[in-house]
Amino acid sequence: MNHDQVGVSSNTQEDFDQITQQIRALQSSQDELSRSIRNLQVRAARIQNQKAAVSRIPSDVLSMIFEECRQLNPQWSGVLFILHQSPVEVRLSHVSSHWREVALTSPSLWSSIHYPFAHKEDPLMEYLKRSDGSLLDVYIGPWRQHPQIERVLTDIILPHLPRFRQLVLDAVSRETLTSLLTTFRDVSAPALTRLRVMCRGPMSTAGPIASAKLFTKGAPLLSDVRFDSVVVILPKTEAKTLHFCPPLGPPFPLTREKLFRAVSAFPSLRRLHVKSAIELNIATPIPLIRLPSLRELVVHGLAVSTGIRIFDVISTPNIESLYLVDMNCSAISAIHRFMTQSYPDAFQSLRVLRYIRCEFSEDMDIHFLRATPGISQLLIPVDKTNYLMRMLVNSDKQAAIHGCAPLWPELRTVTLHTSGYCAQVVGAGGVPDDEPSPTMNLLQELVTGRKMLGRPLSKLCFKGPNAGPFANEFHWGLNRTKHFVPTEVVFCQIHALSQDGGQEYDWAVVAEAYGMQLRQFLQQVQGIRHQLATILPPNFSFQQLRRRVDGPA
Repeated sequence: MNHDQVGVSSNTQEDFDQITQQIRALQSSQDELSRSIRNLQVRAARIQNQKAAVSRIPSDVLSMIFEECRQLNPQWSGVLFILHQSPVEVRLSHVSSHWREVALTSPSLWSSIHYPFAHKEDPLMEYLKRSDGSLLDVYIGPWRQHPQIERVLTDIILPHLPRFRQLVLDAVSRETLTSLLTTFRDVSAPALTRLRVMCRGPMSTAGPIASAKLFTKGAPLLSDVRFDSVVVILPKTEAKTLHFCPPLGPPFPLTREKLFRAVSAFPSLRRLHVKSAIELNIATPIPLIRLPSLRELVVHGLAVSTGIRIFDVISTPNIESLYLVDMNCSAISAIHRFMTQSYPDAFQSLRVLRYIRCEFSEDMDIHFLRATPGISQLLIPVDKTNYLMRMLVNSDKQAAIHGCAPLWPELRTVTLHTSGYCAQVVGAGGVPDDEPSPTMNLLQELVTGRKMLGRPLSKLCFKGPNAGPFANEFHWGLNRTKHFVPTEVVFCQIHALSQDGGQEYDWAVVAEAYGMQLRQFLQQVQGIRHQLATILPPNFSFQQLRRRVDGPA
């Protein structure tokens, strides 16, 4: 290579290096400009967002809105789980920096704990941290015995027990329920107000669920307690509400002795709902459960399905509301007979009497009306016999003949469940083609007779899917007699009528719906796995697939 060729090569390399440096400098300037543009765009977007009305909402108001969003949104959904959708409180914290600041400084937004399904260990610890000392609503279940799950419960959740405001214990079997209850035995729950114990899994062994003690060191603020046919022995409490609910599947009666021990912890009880079967035969005499403070008693037919008489178990002389649900005529007659025999020492404060899907016998005793003189609200189903209404109408006729006050002189409101009524054939203008039915005649006689006795009804309420036709037929007949009574028509399906039996849409119903939805989802997943097992390789692992899907890209 000669001298001229070497010079040309050197100049070419210098030019290449210079151009490369210029390219790098321009790229660096471009990156800097891009960063500046992005920063300016962010600032412009923030200024634009600040001009929006939603950005001027005060933080305390925004926190209240977040809390309402959390309450209105379903706590869990199988579809959201499949799509890896975050809970509503997490999504709210991802909208903007201002919203995130408000969300993270609102401890109540993170106060609902669902373990072990919805919140795994790491999210659980983050929720407990963000709740920052606020009271917690905790749902534990469906509970299965597993060392890792039990470790998290003991080491992470249980230390926060003093902050528990609401606790739901949901087990998949009686064995797991026993182990779960044991965890909460020798502890105290100073802030706990609501407790729900559920056992909604298959029962592998027969017989009553074993009793267990809870919070032996005290739970002074308990006010609402609900069990699934399981007797939980609590320390003396001022709780006002106690429910015994039936588990799914065959009924397992509550033993008289354990029921006595459980209810004895509630000396100030005001509301008692008994939906679980109670054992009939006992080996040793059990004292009567005396509840002088009780004001509302709801008894389901399942509770007396063994043949037991409910007032042979509990004494409630001062109740004001009595709801009888799904009872046959023999159970109703036994209750009426006891109330008649207790006159005048008991049931003189009874004001509300409701029969939900109950049957009545023909040999009703008129002395039952005399033994309960304070009835002001009555709810009865409409059927073909209407024995109770017939007895009431006949007693009013006797009162008119003798010139005396009617039995049940304070009766003002009558509600009729019309789902069992077969309406008359109605022609044009809402006028029945036939004569009024015996049911309508009885009802019209009740209205006119009460008015003649100077004790008119203040309201008639018709409820059911066919409440409208029933009301039209009633008004047609009443207009012919030139009488009037205020009426209310409530169109609703048969299942909605259960609310008149004391069933409310409250925290416990939400917890039960959550557990039911979760179980249905798990059953569907298990079914899909069984179907896929027939076509997948023998060495296929769902856990490995999940790790690959959830792993970083």
